[in-house]
Amino acid sequence: MNVGVVGGSGYGGAELVRLLAAHPALKLRTVAGKSAAGKRLDSVFPHLLGVDGADQRLTPATPEQLKGCDLVFLATPHEVSLDLAPALLAQGSAVVDLSGAFRLAPDVFAEWYGLPHIAPDLSPAVYGLPELFRDQIADARLVANPGCYPTAALLAMAPLAELVEPGSVVINGMSGASGAGKGLRDDLHLSHATANVAPYGAPRHRHTPEIEAIWGALVGAPDPPAVTFTPHLVPMARGELCTVVARLLDGAEAPDVSDAFVGAFAAETFVSFLGMDQWPATTHVIGGNGAHIGAAVDPRTRRVTVACASDNLVKGASGQAIQNANLMLGLPETAGLSPAGVYP
Repeated sequence: MNVGVVGGSGYGGAELVRLLAAHPALKLRTVAGKSAAGKRLDSVFPHLLGVDGADQRLTPATPEQLKGCDLVFLATPHEVSLDLAPALLAQGSAVVDLSGAFRLAPDVFAEWYGLPHIAPDLSPAVYGLPELFRDQIADARLVANPGCYPTAALLAMAPLAELVEPGSVVINGMSGASGAGKGLRDDLHLSHATANVAPYGAPRHRHTPEIEAIWGALVGAPDPPAVTFTPHLVPMARGELCTVVARLLDGAEAPDVSDAFVGAFAAETFVSFLGMDQWPATTHVIGGNGAHIGAAVDPRTRRVTVACASDNLVKGASGQAIQNANLMLGLPETAGLSPAGVYP
């Protein structure tokens, strides 16, 4: 099956090319990108030298260039995805969008992103977190790939849906600098970011309403419960960890938490529950499509703490996008993907 990647000059697009090269059924037909159009992909990203498909030149990001693709990955800013996705769907391509363009209801998108939604009939699209919405993804033509922070946060939260007070959730997220994309910013300079940890984006980070919307669906709330989410930039290139703290409902105890996580993830290839009082580390998941989760209950405070580690560019973006594409195209969900990280 032929696929296209738009945004091939960014980190997410490059990671898609790297992963697709090992896919047994998906052939990279077109790589498009605005800033690097006309350049060979392996000249933009020399780490891809020798990888299948990396010797082609990036094309302009137009629907015409992507004709003949069974599926297109949009690793693009939300403005570009809003413009391209309807045209790609109209010409017969399925779409996995890695931006925030189709994750939210149009009015919520306008509130948090500061611009009107120009394709309101398509949003919110099916949410591309396979461990929670596998059946819906398999029937979808447009899938909204989750953000990296919501992926880790919601995997940590989902088994708690019947065990905690929905409005008591506090999330702290930590991500490497690649989560900010390839563009230059003062706080991403080596001289600033090295040996530095700093919060940012609170209390109105754009991933907040995304987490709230899915959490509300999981707990069956008519209105999404508010959560407190604070992201942090940490001094590493890639990798991510979200820590979730919530107040347990009366009667819920540590064995209930353990049973919930085992029940939720025992059969999952890409999510591993390490056990109670066992904590994940980002160094164990870098490069793989896996997520590691640990949990603990404090009987003194009646709070549960859950931590989820993942690679923000793989399970948090491009790897999960391929996982979604596999489901949409009727392929084995694990095709071309491995949960194993690169260690040390």
